[in-house]
Formats: sequence, structure tokens, C-alpha cells
Amino acid sequence: MSAEHLHEARTRREEAWARFNSQKDALRTGLAERSIPTRIKHAAMDRVIDTVDEAKAVAKDNVPVIAGTLALLAAWFFRRPLIRLIKDRFASGEDEAEDVT
Repeated sequence: MSAEHLHEARTRREEAWARFNSQKDALRTGLAERSIPTRIKHAAMDRVIDTVDEAKAVAKDNVPVIAGTLALLAAWFFRRPLIRLIKDRFASGEDEAEDVT
């Protein structure tokens, strides 16, 4: 290796080392300001907030669909009492019809 080639290689190495050290210092400074868990927490909260905003927009556009879904869920939840009520109503109607004849 010639002296000039060696000098060029050293210069490139020193420049690369300086870039690396500046990036390392920037990373350390950034981590000193906000730790990794804090960054993860903030990123997760931002995503949750975006998701909630999107859900609100979808719900606002589809009120009848949501109302129908809630009504069906309520009917499913109260299905046994509703079935019992309907059977009792029809059973009492059949008893009255039998009394007339």
C-alpha cells in the first residue's frame, strides 16, 4: 500500500467513525429525552386514538346498522323470556278459543 492510499483509507475511516459517533450521540440524546418504553407507549396510544377516531366515523355513517345489531343482540340475550312470553300469549289465546266452542 502506498502512503497516499493509506492516507486516503485513514481519512475515510475517520470520517466514517465521526459519522458513527455523531449518530450514536444523537441516539443517546434521544433516549435520554424519551426512553424506549415511553416511545412504545406513545406510539401505541397514538394508534389507539386513531382507531377510536376511525370507529367513531364509521359508527356515525352507519347508525341504522348499529341500531339493528344492538336490537338483534338484545333479542338474542332475552330470547328465552321472549319465547316464553310469546308461548304464554298464544297459549292463553288458544284456551279462550276452546272455551267458546
